[in-house]
Amino acid sequence: MNQKLIYVKELMILLTQKVNFNATEIIFDPNILTIATGIEEHKKYAINFLESIPKIKKLCPGAMVSGGISNLSFAFRGNNKVREAMHSVFLYHAKKAGLDMAILNAGMLEVYEEIDQKLLKLIEDVIFDREQSATENLIEFASSVGVNSNGVKKTEDWQSMDLNDRISHQIIKGITTNIEEDVEEARGLYDSPLEIIEGPLMDGMKHVGDLFGEGKMFLPQVVKSARVMKRAVNYLEPFMEKR
Repeated sequence: MNQKLIYVKELMILLTQKVNFNATEIIFDPNILTIATGIEEHKKYAINFLESIPKIKKLCPGAMVSGGISNLSFAFRGNNKVREAMHSVFLYHAKKAGLDMAILNAGMLEVYEEIDQKLLKLIEDVIFDREQSATENLIEFASSVGVNSNGVKKTEDWQSMDLNDRISHQIIKGITTNIEEDVEEARGLYDSPLEIIEGPLMDGMKHVGDLFGEGKMFLPQVVKSARVMKRAVNYLEPFMEKR
């Protein structure tokens, strides 16, 4: 057992046996550090954190583990497309390892299921230090998508979708800017507001539920989706028949 884990165990004993803390009220943050910096010593930071989670939980039954996710991607600040994908991929694997909670900006998360497969592989190569050139490969990809890309499909991409798909897409991605306009357009195509709610709006929420159940979408993203749904329903409410 390394010295840091010995310290964690001693701290757990001190808090539970000397200070009488309830084990379930103790949260350890092993510290998520920045990867893909080009510095050799930083290559194992992500995998070290992932491997520390089950070790801490085994040594300290009942205690929880947390981490600040955004630190991981700091090397790519300014390139939100890459950062959002890195956060989602890392959180996906951290949850599987037993992470209980995380500190992150809900607006800086891509839907795991929608991450470009090439980008997904590049990120996992960096997180798990699979290739000597992993950092260089991810940097090359980041350069190709450009700085300040926000990770959301370009306006001309998703706004050119079929109306139903457009509404569902906004639910899934948590986009509020056009939802009322699109719901108003849908009123001209559906017989009643209820059909819009039970149709494209619920289609989007069902997909959100499926992704969340598979661990490919996270609670902050679900909350954003729910807010879009609420906004759409609130817009439709005055047009619904009163009973």
